[in-house]
Amino acid sequence: MCLPAAAVYGLLMICFVLSHAFLQQQPQLMENVAVAKRSRLEQHRTLSDNSFRVEDLPEEIQSLLLSLLSLKEAASTSIVSRNWRKLWTRYPNLCFDGSKDGPADMDSVKIERMKFIDTVNSIIQQHSGIGLNKFSIRCNLLKDDSDILDRWIRFATASKAKIIDMNLCTNRNNKGPTKHLYDFPLEAFGDQDIPFIQCLFLNNVSIKPHSDIGFTKLRSLHLHCVQIIGDLSGLLFNCSSLEDLEVFACLGVTALNIPHQLNKLRHLLICNMRIQMLEFHVPGLSHFEYKGTMIPIMLHGCSKLQKATLNFHQTWLEEDNNKVLGHVFHGIPSVSAVEVLNILVDICTKQSVWSSQVHTLTARPTIMFMNLKHLTYEILIFTKDPNSHSGVLQLAQYLAFAPQLETLELHMLYHSTHCRCWHEGAGVSYGHIPHHHLKTVYMSGFRCYRAQVELLFAILEMGDELEHVTIDPMTRVPYSPDLMNLGIPEDEICQWANRTSQRFGKAISVVKPP
Repeated sequence: MCLPAAAVYGLLMICFVLSHAFLQQQPQLMENVAVAKRSRLEQHRTLSDNSFRVEDLPEEIQSLLLSLLSLKEAASTSIVSRNWRKLWTRYPNLCFDGSKDGPADMDSVKIERMKFIDTVNSIIQQHSGIGLNKFSIRCNLLKDDSDILDRWIRFATASKAKIIDMNLCTNRNNKGPTKHLYDFPLEAFGDQDIPFIQCLFLNNVSIKPHSDIGFTKLRSLHLHCVQIIGDLSGLLFNCSSLEDLEVFACLGVTALNIPHQLNKLRHLLICNMRIQMLEFHVPGLSHFEYKGTMIPIMLHGCSKLQKATLNFHQTWLEEDNNKVLGHVFHGIPSVSAVEVLNILVDICTKQSVWSSQVHTLTARPTIMFMNLKHLTYEILIFTKDPNSHSGVLQLAQYLAFAPQLETLELHMLYHSTHCRCWHEGAGVSYGHIPHHHLKTVYMSGFRCYRAQVELLFAILEMGDELEHVTIDPMTRVPYSPDLMNLGIPEDEICQWANRTSQRFGKAISVVKPP
């Protein structure tokens, strides 16, 4: 398409005018561009001078920020910036887990073991050791690997780690220490001019404690499945700041007798120990846990004790196994100040004849639980005939020695099969000993066996202020087998509960099995 000459001439004139105007304004535009560029450069320089840089923060803040990441994530930050390449080497919590949860062939175990060792060695070689808070090793290494383990412990010592957690042979299920254990060097941490360790957790190792080792800043000490060769009492003598102590399934100790005061100790756990006596001076103790056979337990000065958990094992060879129910009321006066008391007991009997005198206390309890508000009993009863066993009836009279009790939980598990309910007779009367504070009663494993029926009758007689009674035919002991909940006579239990509720004028709820 051809344009007329006049149109072409007009377009040329327009372009000429625009070009002339642009050339006239170009110096001003160039100057404006230069000014804007200088402004951006100055602003960038100002921002660079005042920019946030992690590496400029105090070391404590850096450690806190890194602790929010995993070790792998912290290492990945090295690619973000050239200045961050060494930032991860101050990672505060080095926790290595090389344990295996299950059987495997020997070749695969060796491969995993070597890979784990190489990984730990590589990381601790690159780590600066600055700001190390926790050093944890969980693996299946033994005494033959002492050189490797010693190297790791030297790193933790040089780095002044506050928390040391060494758990070896983790696949042995805490059944006790094994042979060929690694000798953990306690003296490496106790002989420092400036003590630094605050928490020490040891599992499946061997230690040689003595009185020359000092842990003046140690707050938590957990010894699980540890072979103890030496003076544990002497070691504890130098732990003046100890707040938390656990001794679990350890060997080499026949008695735990600590003659000096552990003024700051708040939590004490003694479990599955082959000891004959337990004696501590702990004026500030608030939580005490014991699991084992009935032994003399003397805790001096426990005026601040709030919670106690006692698990007494029983054997078929003991003559009077019913005493285990009341051992806490007769043999452990130091727990009398508790507010919450959990008791787990095993009762064994070979007798098959009901004795109406078994439940009668042979001696008046020497302890009054004036502060006790919540009492939990878990009872495992080994008997051929549940209707012939009357041991649990002792509890009816023991309740009178806890006048402030508000809540009672009783979990019963009878290791017996197919026994008919017993709901004949009117029950045994203990005299009207009012219990003005008892408001809630929960009984699981309730199958209307003779002792259960008479025990509940006694509680209903005593509980003037009783508001809520619940009976649960299902066993609620944590390790009870499922077979124990088969064949529950639900209809008979509900009918008995209705009759008893009308008799005593108290509401009794029955938990429906799922």
